[in-house]
Amino acid sequence: MSLEFEQLTGGVRRPPHEWLAQVRPHERARSDRPFLYLNMVASADGRASFEGRTQGLGSEADTLLLTELRALADAVLVGTGTIRGEGYGRMVRNAERVARREAAGLAATPTAVLIARSFELPWDAGLFAAADQPVLVYTSAEGEPPPVAAPVEVVRMADPEPRAVMADLRARGVRSLLCEGGPTLNRGLLEAGVVDELFLTLSPMLSGEPGAPRIVEGLGLPVPARLTLRWALRHGEELYLRYGVST
Repeated sequence: MSLEFEQLTGGVRRPPHEWLAQVRPHERARSDRPFLYLNMVASADGRASFEGRTQGLGSEADTLLLTELRALADAVLVGTGTIRGEGYGRMVRNAERVARREAAGLAATPTAVLIARSFELPWDAGLFAAADQPVLVYTSAEGEPPPVAAPVEVVRMADPEPRAVMADLRARGVRSLLCEGGPTLNRGLLEAGVVDELFLTLSPMLSGEPGAPRIVEGLGLPVPARLTLRWALRHGEELYLRYGVST
């Protein structure tokens, strides 16, 4: 058997928001849940963090792609540990991106979505200090959150599992949902079969860091997720891979 391999260098160059215009997440929402896309970064040896944070892996270009992915979303789902470790603030701050969102009929910034088993959240994070950053917290916990500047709405569920959360978000008009991890949250979403696409930045680093997580952590998936390559982009030594996800 003879196989041929395609060289991916030397192609068309476009700014990230033009590449991402092809995604059209709002047009691809389902009746029972939003279109859900993950964005993660990993080293060449598969680590999803370096010294406890993703910022040691990504570059300025990776950060730009992340902010453009946020600019497409009605809401951004993020794990409580990721908020604690990465220092989250207002989801969209750049005036040009805000203008693009508003021209497309979106709110100025996406709603932040958290799934929490308790109210032991990093309430001192910048995310909760922004008075114009709406936050939805799905939880089975009793009690109320502490007073913070951000408008926080608590949605109580007996079991805030992914499918129930997705259905509630869709009923609220959320069509596109970006998930930024962490790895344990990613695993739950994949097991629930609610992930549509994965954007993966491959960092040109071999860390060998013991104990560093992969982009999916926890028990193995009952059925492996299958990926279909949609594109492979390059900036410097980084690769930006977009996959369709089938679970």
